[in-house]
Amino acid sequence: DIYERIVAKGKSKKLALIAVCNKLLKQAFAIVKSGLIYDDSYRSILVKS
Repeated sequence: DIYERIVAKGKSKKLALIAVCNKLLKQAFAIVKSGLIYDDSYRSILVKS
């Protein structure tokens, strides 16, 4: 979804791919650093739905 949204804004496919990779990498490091188990159904209370 993120990749498609960035490409739809007119950005290059390479830039969109790097942005998605960076986001996934940051999430992976946050999970490892916190020591918590990954929960796919978790939704932050800070994000408005």
